[in-house]
Amino acid sequence: MSSESGQQDVESKSKSVGSPSAGHEYEDVLQIIGFGRVQWIVLFAAGLLLMMVINETMGMSYITIVSQCDFEMNSMDKAVMSAASFIGIFCSSYFWGYLSDTIGRRPVLIYTTIAGNFLSLCSTVIPNYWLYVFVRFGVGFFIAGASSTTYAYLGEFFTPRHRPIAINYASLFVGISTVYVPATAWLILSMDWSVGVTDGFALRPWRLLTICYLLPGVVGTLMLWSLPESPKILMSLHKTEEAFAAVDWIAVTNSGKHLHEFKVHKLKTEDNANGENILLISKSAFTTIKKMWKETLPLLRRPHLLNFVISCTIMCGLFFSSSGMGLWYPEIQNRLGSNTADDSMTVCQVIDASIDQMQANATNKICDDHINTKSYIDTITYGSALIVGYILMGLVINTIGRKASISIGLTLAGACAIALIFIKDEVAIVVCFCLYLVLPGLCVSILSGAVVDLVPTHLRGKAVCICLMLGRTGSVFGSNIIGVLLESYCSLTFGVFSGFVLVCASLTLLLPI
Repeated sequence: MSSESGQQDVESKSKSVGSPSAGHEYEDVLQIIGFGRVQWIVLFAAGLLLMMVINETMGMSYITIVSQCDFEMNSMDKAVMSAASFIGIFCSSYFWGYLSDTIGRRPVLIYTTIAGNFLSLCSTVIPNYWLYVFVRFGVGFFIAGASSTTYAYLGEFFTPRHRPIAINYASLFVGISTVYVPATAWLILSMDWSVGVTDGFALRPWRLLTICYLLPGVVGTLMLWSLPESPKILMSLHKTEEAFAAVDWIAVTNSGKHLHEFKVHKLKTEDNANGENILLISKSAFTTIKKMWKETLPLLRRPHLLNFVISCTIMCGLFFSSSGMGLWYPEIQNRLGSNTADDSMTVCQVIDASIDQMQANATNKICDDHINTKSYIDTITYGSALIVGYILMGLVINTIGRKASISIGLTLAGACAIALIFIKDEVAIVVCFCLYLVLPGLCVSILSGAVVDLVPTHLRGKAVCICLMLGRTGSVFGSNIIGVLLESYCSLTFGVFSGFVLVCASLTLLLPI
């Protein structure tokens, strides 16, 4: 991935085109220019946006615990609060995906992130439970733009050979976020202060925590201002002059040379462009929706239908496991850490014991929103394992391939979920929990990269957004299933989660990736 290898190919690539008027393929030009500063900036900005999405969604796993006394919540209320952002992401992902294919990736990323961060900031001063849930829904509604469009934008700055590795390492920030969330919570929530605003409302440390979680999005947005639009989507929109200017900027930034110095004078245009921008010329909402549906239909027809449906189903399973259970991981570990029994107990036995304690507290009108140290340490361990996993995946993904990576990872995750029903050793429980959450989480970025390659440019934004949108429904279902079943049917809960990932492991074998 160096500029030297790209420059060595200048003559061979130019000869293969034949003449300047024929135009160069965009991917060939990227190879000629070589990997450089632009790719690093795009990679880092994309990583920060993905980190912000995880902070805003998974960070609720701590906020639901420490805000339960302020909002007087039970387990179901916590599940609703945790799921609010995911529901918002589900409701808007399709629209942002369509918009990113229609007007471009960059404006969608910038403006949705700004709006999401603003609403997140507003949520820090909301005293009412349902209003807070509604605003968190709004946060999810807007950060959905960064949740999925990021992959399409990032992937289009890399050659097909380097694209899976780039997406994997951008997703490394998901692991960093999984460490950042508990580490920041540990730091902030260890403070003991309260600022009274009204008689019934006081600012406490957990509200400051929300501000810490949105900071990566602010930095990522500032970095995007210095970057151009994806040349690939510009060519798809028939903006050939803008596309050439963007690629020339990449060439100058990476190597200090303009495209004509590489003997590149023209880019080969896309044959399947979107045509007129219906969002800008139509005053009819019905016409707009009709056009959106028409342009999405190719995903629901051959040759894309089967692969797209399988990808969406698998993505749903990945989020069902990693995010659905992940939202409850600090809560479960908090209960495990509060276990004072001398004898070793399974996860379900500890949860049953914690229910009895909670009922006793309720009788005595005691509200306990304390988070024990074990919960922080175990979640940081999980995040560290995720970082190591992304690093290892970047080293082996081109060797064993995407299909083997996903199917093997999900099979191991399913086995770990079954083991959690029976094992009693504390270390073994943490290891199995980490593997169950980490392995499906790693597969999200792999599958997202595969979806980018399974469809043409003008469908990528919509395809990735819809796939991740349906994946987020898995988070909602997973989180709420645990909220409903965990305390009453603990063993069944782990059995359901295990079965789902094993089914997804089998479906992966059908994809041509």
